[in-house]
Parts: sequence; structure tokens; C-alpha cells
Amino acid sequence: MQIQYTPRLSRHAPRFPNRIREYRLKAGLSQRRLGELLGRGRNAISSWERGLTLPDVALAVRMAKTLATLAESLYMHFYATFKR
Repeated sequence: MQIQYTPRLSRHAPRFPNRIREYRLKAGLSQRRLGELLGRGRNAISSWERGLTLPDVALAVRMAKTLATLAESLYMHFYATFKR
């Protein structure tokens, strides 16, 4: 499967800005493959990348380990409190 490197515009402003896509592409993984490694679907990965939803903390740490980085580098505001 070909990995798409061009940025995609979203109709929704990200509620949770992150750098997941950047690190996923550096690791050479597709959304589908990252989802398989984390036990989630491609749609969940897409939603996280677009900043519409958040993974739970344990999953964010597993994702960071899979992408060879720290969870703090995936989410710029990792320790901030978000309004619900």
C-alpha cells in the first residue's frame, strides 16, 4: 500500500493538536499497520491524527513506543487539562 505524504485538509479544527502523522510517516507505517500494531482500527488512528479524539494514556504511550518516540512529543499539550 502506498503511503500518502501530502497533507489533507480537514473540515474540523483539531481539538487535540498532535504530531502522530509526522512520526507515523517517519516510521514508514500506514494508518492501517499502526492500527494493527496497537489493536485498533484505521479509523481510530485517523481520528487521533486529525485531533478529533484522544487515545487513552496507556495507548498513547504504546503508540509512542511503537513510533520510537515519547508520548510528550506526540502531543504538545500532553500534561494540559482539556475542557470536556
